[in-house]
Amino acid sequence: MEKVESVLYMPVFKWKLGEQTATKSLSATQKAQLLPIAELQDRPYDWGLEEYSKSWDEHIDAVAKKTAEHWGKAHEIGFDQELTTEDELESNADTTWQYLFRKLWTAGVQAVPVLSSRASKEEIDQIVAVSKAHGRSRYILRYRIHAVDEEITPASLAGWFKTTLNTTGVPASDVDVVFDCDDFVSQWNLAATAPLATSLLAAVSAAASWRRVFLLSGGFPVNLAGIPKGTHQLPRYDWTLFKLVNPLAQANGCKVLFGDYAVSHVDPFNEDPRVLKMTANLRYTHADHWHVLKGASVKDKGFDQYRDLCKLLVNLPIYLGAPFSHGDKNYNDIADDVVPGPGNATHWRRDATNHHIHVVLRQLTTGKLP
Repeated sequence: MEKVESVLYMPVFKWKLGEQTATKSLSATQKAQLLPIAELQDRPYDWGLEEYSKSWDEHIDAVAKKTAEHWGKAHEIGFDQELTTEDELESNADTTWQYLFRKLWTAGVQAVPVLSSRASKEEIDQIVAVSKAHGRSRYILRYRIHAVDEEITPASLAGWFKTTLNTTGVPASDVDVVFDCDDFVSQWNLAATAPLATSLLAAVSAAASWRRVFLLSGGFPVNLAGIPKGTHQLPRYDWTLFKLVNPLAQANGCKVLFGDYAVSHVDPFNEDPRVLKMTANLRYTHADHWHVLKGASVKDKGFDQYRDLCKLLVNLPIYLGAPFSHGDKNYNDIADDVVPGPGNATHWRRDATNHHIHVVLRQLTTGKLP
C-alpha cells in the first residue's frame, strides 16, 4: 500500500478503455501520487437489438481483468457505482456489490470501496459486509452535492461523514473523505464560494483524524455541441476553485488535496451513439484552461481530420512537447505521420486523459508547467 503522504491527486474516471489505458503508461511514482475513483458504468448495450450484450457477471469480470492489466496491482484505486437491487447476477446469489469487490480483490487489484451520499443504506451495508468478510478496512467516503443551491452547513456535512464512518467500524485513519461539488463549479461565483467551501472542509477535517481530505469537482462541459469549429479555451473551474480554497484551508490548519473529473463531464454518456453527431476534437489541458481544437463531424468529414488537428496542436505555443507525456508523444507521432492512422475515439480519450494527469501532477508538485 502506498504511503499516505505520497498521494496528491484524485481523478475520477468513467473507467472505460480510453481512461484505463491512459493510466497504463504512468510510472510507479506517478501512480503512487494518484488515488483514482473508477465509476463502474452500466453493462454494454446493443442499441440495435435493444438489449444488454453482457450480464453483470461478465461485465464485472471484464472490468476486474482490465483494471488489473492497465492500472495494476501495486496501488490503490477507489471503486464507486450506482447499482440497485434490480441489478442481479446470473451466476450466484451474491449481490452485484459483493461480486464486484470480490472479483477485484481476487484479481489482485487494491480496490477501495467508495461509500457515497447517493448510495442506499442497503448498498452501504452490503459493501461493508463484504469488506469485513475479506478483512478489508480501507474506505473512501464521498459526499456528492445534489443541486447548485443545496444548503449544507459545516455541522451537517461533518455529521454525515462521522455517521457513515461509524457504519464501517474502522478507524478514521483508514478512511479518505471527499467533498464532491459535482459540475456546479461552472455556475458559482468561485471567489465568493471559496470561503464557504473552506469552512465546510475545515469542519470535516476537524471531525476525525482522517487519512486524507479531498476537494473534488468537475469543470468540463457536458458536451461540445455549442462550440463552433476552431480552437477555443474553456476555463478549468475545478482547478480555479482549488487554487482559491487551498491557501484558505492551510490558514485554517486543514490540508486539502485536489480532485477532478479529468477531461470528462461528471455524468456519463448513456444515449444511443447512432444518433450522436460526434465531431473530431482534441482536449488539451494547460494552466487554467482546456484548449479544445474542434473539427467537423466525423460522419461527414471522417477521422483523418484528427491528423490535421494534431498538426495544429503541436505547432501551438501551449503544446508541451512529445517528451512531456505519453499522450503528447502520440499527438506528435500522428502529426508527423509516424503512425499509419489517426486512431479512434478510445485513443483520443486515452491521450487527452494521460496528458491531463501529467499536467495536474506537475502543477501540484512544482506549481508550474515547462
